[in-house]
Amino acid sequence: MCTVVVRVDPAAAWPVTVLALRDESPDRPWDPPAAWWPELDPTVRGVRDRSAGGAWLAASDTAGLAVVLNRAEPVPSADGTWTTRGVLPLDALTGAAPDHDGALPTTRAFNLVRATADGAAVDTWDGTAVRTSELGPGVHMVTHGAPDDPAAPRIGRWLEAFRSAPAPTGPPVLGPFDELRTVDHGEDAGDGWSGWFGVLAESSTLPSDHPDAILRDAVEPDGHVATLSVVAAAVAPGRTVLQHARLAHPGRLDGSVELHRA
Repeated sequence: MCTVVVRVDPAAAWPVTVLALRDESPDRPWDPPAAWWPELDPTVRGVRDRSAGGAWLAASDTAGLAVVLNRAEPVPSADGTWTTRGVLPLDALTGAAPDHDGALPTTRAFNLVRATADGAAVDTWDGTAVRTSELGPGVHMVTHGAPDDPAAPRIGRWLEAFRSAPAPTGPPVLGPFDELRTVDHGEDAGDGWSGWFGVLAESSTLPSDHPDAILRDAVEPDGHVATLSVVAAAVAPGRTVLQHARLAHPGRLDGSVELHRA
């Protein structure tokens, strides 16, 4: 299950900053951030799932950022098939909310984190109804349940640590791996992200199959999943900047990574 940390400060030059980690089957092919959907909107770039063609995370300068996280609730289907959840971040950036047409989603259950220069929100589909939770000023954490739920693994262990750390107030200058290497050397990259990456580095001391591990490599109810990539992003009026890193070793911060800026 993925993890997203969000800071909201409506009065700031960059009102929203986001740290997102993608957990997925290591065998499922995917592509790093790029403009993979020109027929939809050539300005949209994102992390593409090759199998279904959708996005885990998508962003644009005009519409901000959206990222989808899987939930576990069963969703009935008349024919045993579902629409890919990868359409959700793309729809969000083109102005289509999950229930925009009055119909319930035809996907499996999800949390959809949406971030714009006006703030952030989480759309939740649990198989019965779509609900929206606005994320007020401050630092929030989203996994596979309710936002900021202290009973949820990872959130109960790490939310207060992220809240206590200095939150990033602008776009990352370095890629995630360089941010982590800087923290490991006891230094500060100077872009305001060292606090959050310090918490992420601290979390990596847990075994990757521990319920509270943010960096995961475990057998879940849906099969083998591992943390495959990390995104650090900032959203401002008319501008969205993100740094992306593909982990060379799923679920682990050590070793080399493939970096992308979008």
